[in-house]
Amino acid sequence: MNAHRKLRWYRFDVARRIRNLEGPELIQVLEEILEDIKTKKYDKFGIFRQFMTQIEDVILETKTKPKSKSREYDPFQIKRSGDGRIVLFGLSNVGKSTLMNAISNTQVKTGDYLHTTRTALGGTCEYESVKIQLIDVPGFIDYRADWRISTQILRIARTCDAILMVIDLSLDVLKQYAFLTSQLERAKILNEGLSPYKIGIVATKGDLPKSRLNFEILQKKTNFDIFPISSENPISLEQLKYYLFRLLEVIRIYTKAPHSKIDYSDPIICPEGVTVDEISRKIHKDLQKYFHFAKVWGDSVDFGGQHVGRSHELKDKDVVEIILNK
Repeated sequence: MNAHRKLRWYRFDVARRIRNLEGPELIQVLEEILEDIKTKKYDKFGIFRQFMTQIEDVILETKTKPKSKSREYDPFQIKRSGDGRIVLFGLSNVGKSTLMNAISNTQVKTGDYLHTTRTALGGTCEYESVKIQLIDVPGFIDYRADWRISTQILRIARTCDAILMVIDLSLDVLKQYAFLTSQLERAKILNEGLSPYKIGIVATKGDLPKSRLNFEILQKKTNFDIFPISSENPISLEQLKYYLFRLLEVIRIYTKAPHSKIDYSDPIICPEGVTVDEISRKIHKDLQKYFHFAKVWGDSVDFGGQHVGRSHELKDKDVVEIILNK
């Protein structure tokens, strides 16, 4: 497993460990994570060192955060939910809220004027049993890097599994792209084109004049995947849900008990590259102790019910049955 794949799995596990934690409890867990990375010698990889820097920043922010009243409202605090979390990151009035309304279960206020969205807003987009939490944050105003709430926007971005830059194809795409990537670099989310986060681009207003030309200009400028969209096109909206699923780099694994039917109602959501050993650990810790072999049905094997070992790498929608030593 290469460093990027290791990090995807590691970040996936970390996100679940720190979910809903705050204050001293959060600091303690994050410090344990830093030690774990060093113990496993993952810090020899540059991309893990970037991740460690981000963890250290969160620890520092938590330690220096002023004490507040226990029930004080934070308009940028969105409780994590779902199987993955994606932030919509762009300038004001590029269509983030319209996009979110079209593919999620929420209704965000929209308007043809700057700064319609004033707080962070959360919604859920569902793609074939995978629940994706979308966070719509206020857009940057007029390319101002010193805007007073820009730090809150970047703070939200650091809590997500993936960052979706939203770029308006009817405007200057190179100026938008340069500004957004500079903000990510400033927040240490992006460093020399590398990031421990998955980053993608949705190009909105693809039905307007010059959108095709601007799309081609943007393609030549970036190595990030770009998905062009028109909110008026329902087919492209459904295709966008698949794009978000792929952006998270997760897969669905179904489990089956011996002599039982396959349970398709509640898949295990995990990063790409997951092994049978990791799945058995998620089901129950004793499965690793008494593991004999596994039967697998799906794209990762040559035939249904093939016997595989612990290190077998699974693919999306595989079915796994664990066989234990008697």
